[in-house]
Amino acid sequence: MSDPLKNLQPEHLFKHFKAIADIPHGSYHTEKLSNAILAFAEEKHLNAERDDVGNVVITVPATPGHEDAAPVILQGHLDMVTVAKPGVIHDFDIDPITLVLKGDDLYADGTTLGADDGAGVAMALALLDEPDFVHPKLYLVFTTEEEVGMDGAYALDYQQFADAKFMINLDSEDEGTATVGCAGGTHMKSTLPIRRVKAKGLAAVLSVSGLAGGHSGDEIDQFGLNAVKVLADALCAIAKDVDFSIVDLKGGERDNAIPTSAEATLLIAPSERVTLDQTVNALQHTFRAIAGKRDQGMTLALDFPQADAVEASVLDPDSEARVLGALSAAPTGVVAMNRSVPGAVNTSLNLGVAATSDKALSLVFLIRSDHDAARDMLCGRVTRLIDLLGGTTGAPSSYPAWPARETSPLLDTMSAIWQAQTGKALTPMVIHGGLECALFAHALPDLDIVSIGPDNIDIHTANEHMSIPSFKRTYAFLKAAVEALA
Repeated sequence: MSDPLKNLQPEHLFKHFKAIADIPHGSYHTEKLSNAILAFAEEKHLNAERDDVGNVVITVPATPGHEDAAPVILQGHLDMVTVAKPGVIHDFDIDPITLVLKGDDLYADGTTLGADDGAGVAMALALLDEPDFVHPKLYLVFTTEEEVGMDGAYALDYQQFADAKFMINLDSEDEGTATVGCAGGTHMKSTLPIRRVKAKGLAAVLSVSGLAGGHSGDEIDQFGLNAVKVLADALCAIAKDVDFSIVDLKGGERDNAIPTSAEATLLIAPSERVTLDQTVNALQHTFRAIAGKRDQGMTLALDFPQADAVEASVLDPDSEARVLGALSAAPTGVVAMNRSVPGAVNTSLNLGVAATSDKALSLVFLIRSDHDAARDMLCGRVTRLIDLLGGTTGAPSSYPAWPARETSPLLDTMSAIWQAQTGKALTPMVIHGGLECALFAHALPDLDIVSIGPDNIDIHTANEHMSIPSFKRTYAFLKAAVEALA
């Protein structure tokens, strides 16, 4: 298969991006990628270490004559979100990402692209191939499992680069902006026990698909629909006209991705088929009217996989009522807007995963807020709801907010460079999504941090795509910023 990047310049930048895409590196499966990075560091005769959880730190001595410059950390993460379009067969543990160039944008063929954060890792590595590159002492820090709770950053030994004064994080997705702060968050998993009984009826699969979804931090402010909530609301509406039993239910893939699809398998009396068809058709029009432009591609579909009645294990009436109660009553989306910054989200919750097993309904949430107290109160609301319905919530895993600094010499330096390169002002911003920067700032309070990245659109979805011109400009920006710090 031809390489769509082979004629793009700078060649070494795209060489590294292609090499990363060729190595499967979903969360919890980054060992092969870290092996390749360690081999590259060895070729460059650089000291590189991998810790017990897979984090990689490469130490790059300063250019001779620049040893007195303050050390700089360049930071990204090794893992990617693994999502494929419905019907696309892709084994993320084995198959490389197939790159597709469409005009100036780079896509994958039916899957996430992995530019989050393959672009950041590629830029950091490409600097080591730059001829005549003048730089201070550098630490290239690549963490694991950022996409599933920042496990690598939690386990990192920060003292190994405690002499660093500046850090440029390479995990942002909006060229021309400099992220200087972010919300904190809490990962929560709740479990609701269910009981099952045997029943016989016509199997019907109700599915929700075609929602825009997106990152639960960056795109929660778009007020798009959540497929799990749509499915729950649809089932509650259907229950008014059709007597059904739930066989199973599932929706969503990650707590940090807004669910784009969900489905429930039901048993109904064969005589209810026409009524169910009519009800679902009417509901699709209703939900599309509610959805607005962002989710106009939404489909509420009904399928009958077998013509004859079947016997199956279904939720008993009490369990079904509690499951629908939990799914319909659980908050999701924007909970509070920022009272100081117009248009900015303060607190949100994403119901990212819902799935039934033989004995329980599992719900996975990610709660974000600029304020730890608001985050904790929302966690309490969810916990109390699940408690009332007879369920339990596991111990939450939280990460801190990253407060913006009042003064930042690093931001000042980078702003001047961006102005000189583009003629435009660099826009500082505080985001609602979580960044590993928060953990670095918590561990090293004096570290001056700025996060940048190229335009990367629809991250955490199979429509993820990156602007090639933006990637090039961001790399040139990074190179100039590091040289200015030497």
